[in-house]
Amino acid sequence: MRLLSPEYFAKVMDPLRGKRIGYVRPVGNVGDQLIEWATFQLFDKFGIHWNVVSLEQPPNADELVFGGGGNMGSFYQANWNLREKAMSFGIPMTILPQSFMTAEDRPFHRVYLRERRSFKFCPTGIFAPDLALGLEYANSILPQHDLGVFIRRDCELKVKRPWLTRDPVRLCKTPQEYLQLAAQYRRIITDRLHFAISGLILRRETTILPNSYHKNRGMYEAWLGDLGCSFAEDLEAALDQRPTILSFFTGWTARRPSQKAAA
Repeated sequence: MRLLSPEYFAKVMDPLRGKRIGYVRPVGNVGDQLIEWATFQLFDKFGIHWNVVSLEQPPNADELVFGGGGNMGSFYQANWNLREKAMSFGIPMTILPQSFMTAEDRPFHRVYLRERRSFKFCPTGIFAPDLALGLEYANSILPQHDLGVFIRRDCELKVKRPWLTRDPVRLCKTPQEYLQLAAQYRRIITDRLHFAISGLILRRETTILPNSYHKNRGMYEAWLGDLGCSFAEDLEAALDQRPTILSFFTGWTARRPSQKAAA
């Protein structure tokens, strides 16, 4: 079962047909691996001839594709350098659906943007879904816990982070483990975009929190809201959506007064 059916991805996949495609693997975490897993499924679904390429020598490819994610621009230097190396071979390169943190003025063949807020950095981009929304995955794990709150511990942290929350990318080594972790909870609150997507794939009640730039909010506005995800500005607001579970976190912060009480 997929969140989005294959036709949503045709604009990304159809131009790659009939070519030898070299896939350039970004530097990333288990969330990026989830995108990659879905990418390879979609390549096969659309009959694309592809291989993962090393950039230690000129790739044997008609076109390169750089994996999807949220690392366009100069903030994540390793991926900036990786794209520079890939472009040095003179082979046309397509950027699979990404988010931009800063502008990146390079002559890419095509650039796909997974949310509209990145168009301010790449006005010529093509709007298309994050490829993880096309992952086909069958789940048989029943939830064992009511609520799971998972907050990142890195440079994209924006919300206040209670001491008792965990970062899911530090708990999992594979995308399969990521999904299996999410499957244990009936409800998930997280600022990790692809952990939220994992919750939606599993049909769990999911709330996404903002990260340090527009990625999470942009993805919620473009796709996740229509797929049943909720958005909250912070953890307290997310918990207020379900007051009966506030007792999980009493003690870490005072509850914000409701509008009714404030009036």
